Amino acid sequence: MNPALSALAAAATSIIVTMCSIFLGERQQQRKERRTQRQELNAKYLNPLRFHLVENHFRLSSLNNRTAAHGPNAAMLVVEDPAEVSSKEAAWFTGPGYALMSAVYLTSCLYAHLKQVREDFPYLRLSAADDTRLAALLLRVQRGFLVNGGVYYVTQPSIGESVWIRDDKRLLTYREFCEKLQDPTWRVWVDRLIVFYLDIARGEKTQRTEHLLKALAQLSEFLDACVGGGKSIESRVQAEGTLPL
Repeated sequence: MNPALSALAAAATSIIVTMCSIFLGERQQQRKERRTQRQELNAKYLNPLRFHLVENHFRLSSLNNRTAAHGPNAAMLVVEDPAEVSSKEAAWFTGPGYALMSAVYLTSCLYAHLKQVREDFPYLRLSAADDTRLAALLLRVQRGFLVNGGVYYVTQPSIGESVWIRDDKRLLTYREFCEKLQDPTWRVWVDRLIVFYLDIARGEKTQRTEHLLKALAQLSEFLDACVGGGKSIESRVQAEGTLPL
């Protein structure tokens, strides 16, 4: 081959290889950026729900295990009827009533984030299969609270809405929540949730609790995978085990 033609062919080949490398590199970078953006969006919407799933699973599991081993939990059985809560002074919510009312508060927060994730579905970057799976797992958790005289299905998002301050984009603090419970007309919407925890503290309706714990764990594991995180519930249990008594 003519040396000039050979040089021209080599130059053309080099240009083509360079352009292909640039093109493929840009495609790879774009895919990486989209993947990072997807993870960031999913984490923004799903991480608050992950946190409250773990908190509720840990509390429910601890309460259920303690009741099974030692009988009714006196620390939780501080009222006979939810209506009594509204007559309590502030000190009761940080003293004798703390175990019960903090559990009710954390579950109310969970309801808020369950509701938000349902509303934020359009912003999530999930596959069609994961969309379907997430919807099914959210429903399973809600049914876990509902069955056998639990917290009514339509009441759960209503409780969640009541503890979410839209203007500030935040949850009520525990103090704010307790202050609202002192109003009987506000508290009545939370009554079924208070009864729910009294049932568990008495050692009643254990099958419902077991089903709910399983549903919480399944949703938590799914969200861990969606955001590329570790096993949230397992990490929490391990962390509690390392804390000094």
